[in-house]
Amino acid sequence: MSKKKALCMQCREWSTNTKVCEHCGYIISQEIKDDIKREEELKLNPPKPPSKLKKAMEYLRTSKNPLLKVLYYVLMGIWMFYAGIVMLIMYLAASVVG
Repeated sequence: MSKKKALCMQCREWSTNTKVCEHCGYIISQEIKDDIKREEELKLNPPKPPSKLKKAMEYLRTSKNPLLKVLYYVLMGIWMFYAGIVMLIMYLAASVVG
């Protein structure tokens, strides 16, 4: 059975370790590079905390009180009705243009 080898782009040597070059320590694996890049982006741009409205809606959705759940579904129904009207107006405006 043959072993996999990877070519290091830094030192141009073949390495039996497909993740990190055993000669110069350069990272060969694209998955490891992507993970490092993702971690750096998270350090620079941490995720924003949820807004008060989002927290309130999540509380209503997961509440054990049936009245609060009904309130959640009523609010979501009103929101979907509003979104439907806006989409209909946008569709009509786009169809008039061409």
